[in-house]
Amino acid sequence: MEKMSSKTSAKNQAPATTASPAAVTIPEAVKPPSFSGKNGYSVFVSIAKIALPFFAIILILLVIVWPQLEEQVIAEGTAIGKSILGDAPDTLSALNPKYLGLDDQEQPYTIIADLAEQSRERENEIFLTLPKADISLQDGSWIALSARSGLYDKDAKYLTLDGNVNIFQDQGFEIITQEAMIDVNAGSAYGQSEVNGHGPAGTVVSEGFVITDRGQRITFTGKSRLVILSDAQETLKK
Repeated sequence: MEKMSSKTSAKNQAPATTASPAAVTIPEAVKPPSFSGKNGYSVFVSIAKIALPFFAIILILLVIVWPQLEEQVIAEGTAIGKSILGDAPDTLSALNPKYLGLDDQEQPYTIIADLAEQSRERENEIFLTLPKADISLQDGSWIALSARSGLYDKDAKYLTLDGNVNIFQDQGFEIITQEAMIDVNAGSAYGQSEVNGHGPAGTVVSEGFVITDRGQRITFTGKSRLVILSDAQETLKK
């Protein structure tokens, strides 16, 4: 009986223990940076401090470098334009090309076209569609040429024009013919097709023409008919 009572008292005296769960800390959600208000203005200022000096340096470099590139293009007669591939892989073409150069008297000339295609046989020859050329003369005058098509030899600086050839001198004289061969370097030209010309002094029809002395002298060849206006001398004096 004593053993049973002692066991019973021992059971009554032992407290019942239960395990308490461990505390878990939940982190607060991280908020994305706000670009509104003062914070957004600060970010904009920080970006501007970096970007504006960078673009300023680029502009300064363009101002310094571009004239040098342009002089190099004029000296080398390089083509400027949007290069494209032609029908054949070995054919190089350019849309709206612009050729700049200097003749043997250091006078500038410009040749532009709607389309340029490099010859497959000769790399120095360029086929031109709707070419136009401006040639400056030493006395400050100029000659403008245009045609339906042309061939430009960039090594010899020789331009051949074909179809609806128009040669205009800034003094008002104009020649219309079907072909013309221009030595850009020497400032001379000639043609062997029918010529119709007109200017302040009158009109002329001939079987050909020759331009020499860098546009200062025009000779009409073959059978020619010249009509001089009555007030030609007064007009030329002006």
